[in-house]
Amino acid sequence: MLLISLDFSQFFLADGLIPFFVNFKMVREGSSNLKKKRKTNSTDGEKEVDVYKKVCELEEKEATNHVSGEYDSELYYKICRDISKVLSEVRDLKYNQDGEIFENKQEYLMEIGVKVCLLKKLNRIDKLGHVFGRESLNVEKQKCDSIKLNYQNLVYEMHHLLQETKKCLSFISDDEHIDLVPVEDFMNKAPKSVTSKFEKIDKNDPDQEHALRLARLEWELTQCKDLAEECKVMEAKKKSVLTEITERKEKLNSLAPLLREVLKSTKPLLEHLGMTDEQTRQEHKLAVLLPEPLYILYANTFAYKNVYGKNINIEIAGDKEEAVQWKEAQEVSNSSSDGLNNDDSEPESDLPELEEVVEVKKRRHRKSIRQVDPLEEKKKKLLEAHPLKIQISMTVKEGPTLNMTFAYYTKLKIVAVTSNVIVPTKITAVTASDILAGGNILSELLDDDDKGLESPNPSTTYQLQKNGMGSFQSLISDIGYPFRWAQRICGIDFLAARRPLEQLSQQNVETVMSTLLQRMTIRTHLAKQMQDLEHNILPNVPATIEFPANTVAAVSKWKSIMYQDYCKFEFVKHFVEEELVTASDLFYSVNIVRGGANLQALIAIKNGYPTQPPIFGLSLNYNGVQHSANSDEIRDLERVLNVNSEHGSQSVPWLLALQLTNLCSYMDVYLESIDPSNFPSSTKFIRAICGRNRRRPLKFRRIGTGLFTQY
Repeated sequence: MLLISLDFSQFFLADGLIPFFVNFKMVREGSSNLKKKRKTNSTDGEKEVDVYKKVCELEEKEATNHVSGEYDSELYYKICRDISKVLSEVRDLKYNQDGEIFENKQEYLMEIGVKVCLLKKLNRIDKLGHVFGRESLNVEKQKCDSIKLNYQNLVYEMHHLLQETKKCLSFISDDEHIDLVPVEDFMNKAPKSVTSKFEKIDKNDPDQEHALRLARLEWELTQCKDLAEECKVMEAKKKSVLTEITERKEKLNSLAPLLREVLKSTKPLLEHLGMTDEQTRQEHKLAVLLPEPLYILYANTFAYKNVYGKNINIEIAGDKEEAVQWKEAQEVSNSSSDGLNNDDSEPESDLPELEEVVEVKKRRHRKSIRQVDPLEEKKKKLLEAHPLKIQISMTVKEGPTLNMTFAYYTKLKIVAVTSNVIVPTKITAVTASDILAGGNILSELLDDDDKGLESPNPSTTYQLQKNGMGSFQSLISDIGYPFRWAQRICGIDFLAARRPLEQLSQQNVETVMSTLLQRMTIRTHLAKQMQDLEHNILPNVPATIEFPANTVAAVSKWKSIMYQDYCKFEFVKHFVEEELVTASDLFYSVNIVRGGANLQALIAIKNGYPTQPPIFGLSLNYNGVQHSANSDEIRDLERVLNVNSEHGSQSVPWLLALQLTNLCSYMDVYLESIDPSNFPSSTKFIRAICGRNRRRPLKFRRIGTGLFTQY
């Protein structure tokens, strides 16, 4: 049990007040002799410890079972009032100064001590209540956190399951990309042991459908294996055939020189019997006098003409007597060069005499050419050509006739080509003269950089420097264009052997001739399209091509321009800077007009047309000048025209017309989408603009009467 000990220090009077101090403390009964009792009697100490624990447990139970703090606060204030009341009674007794002041001293002390103990008990219960409250709050927080964590785990698992479900639903098996044979073919061609199960199949049963697909896949696998085996057999046959072909080619190549000798030996007999055509016979006589490159060209072109060339004519032009003299001089020079080589072994005493002879000849030569310009004389000797030339003429149906002259320059060791074109009277377009010019037709025939402005022989540069002459391009007007393809069909390869290669000529004659005929056909179609454009008429496009048939915008002012004029326009400078167009291209200008809007288009046509489509540069004059540098919409229009215009070789008769028709329809769509009040609707589109880039509907789709959508 707990006892209360009170100590009164003193009582005194001061200023009419009677303050007093009371020191009290709660002690356990017999606490001063606790250690001694523990030493003497251990059972009593255990009982005291048990009593203290029980008191603590009792207070903890009271704190846990305590419901409201209002009762504690009322009790606290009541105890404080009681203590104040007792102290006021003590003060009154002190003022009265009776002898009864300390008669009830022990009672007052006990009463105050009990009240103070109650206050301490209330304090302890309140603190224990706070501790239990915090502990219970922490327990509830932990429960809440665990519940929330479980909830988050469940939400994450739900999202994961949803994603896996979507993946399963959107799964596409690799077998769906296999192009299987139709079910009817499978049922007819597959063995009955495989197809008997599926004669009466329920299409609504997924299991049966799955089994049918597995059977079709197995049948496809067996078919592929059979085809693979057959392919191996065919490959083996192909190899054997190739080896046989190579053997026969080698035999034929070995027969070529023998046949030449036979022909050379039989020429007198054929002439004697008159078994050849007179003109052909005369040409064959002249062919013997041709230099070796032109002879190879004549032989292979003549053979090509006999097989393919109904519209090809070959002639040998030049003076026969001069050719004979040139050949004799060539033989003399060859023999003299051989003699000089033999004289190298003679004694040195003979060399001064030769030098004196040479000096005399030089002096006489100088006297004879005093009045002649030495530079012109050097140029004349350097540009000396063989007297005989090859003339080839090619004609296209309803098109022009191309005349080409091949000349061989003996000092430069190159073949140059001059050409002229005879345009039929049906083609009257002024702008077609550029595309039908001989230089444009022959330029960049096989190679994109083969413009014929540079000599294919590397030694030409040093020859010009040695003779003090200018660049090779200054000689083109005198000799013609030394295209690389011209050297090839003449058997000249400067990186191979020095002698002309007949095999090289055979490989390139057919390619060059077919390419020339194809290019002349292409240029004829281009000329016909330009003839319509000069009359402000859009050329016809086949109905099988997907394009807008009806356009309101019209073409006008079709004309050709020079490369220098093309470079002056600001809206096409990026084409020039990025070398998308070059000086060898053909340039034209056309206006597309509708109402108050005027679209100027500059067109660059490559020599590789239609493999390389024409390049369009656009500038719209409506509410200001708009072009690709300041308008994303004009840049999109250029991109659609220049990028989506590759239709292959079938587009030869109508590619330019298709691009211009599309340009007119795109202009209609653009004007009707930006200003529908001034430009009535003539095209159909769903949205005027779409997407983050606000693109216009510039893609035509043949849906109904035609619909424009965005790319």
